[in-house]
Amino acid sequence: MRVVARPEALEALRERGDVYLWARAVRCCRSHQYVLEASLDRPAGEFEFVHAADGVQVHTTPGLIKPDELHLELDRKGRVRAYWNNQAWIG
Repeated sequence: MRVVARPEALEALRERGDVYLWARAVRCCRSHQYVLEASLDRPAGEFEFVHAADGVQVHTTPGLIKPDELHLELDRKGRVRAYWNNQAWIG
């Protein structure tokens, strides 16, 4: 997995050291779609280590398929946002 992050996001991620990812179902177009959620704080639930790069450890919920590229950035409020293979939808 290749981790792509903007400089400000990479700095925040290195300070914390860990990022947690999970899928969230949303209703769209009469069906469920899945978006990738991310947090620098460990949410409740089970997570497994999947990758380390540039001082950042990536943890996901079990069974989540690893992407070719994981894009990380910070939103205006400083929260981490993640994109799978440069897409918000993951399945």
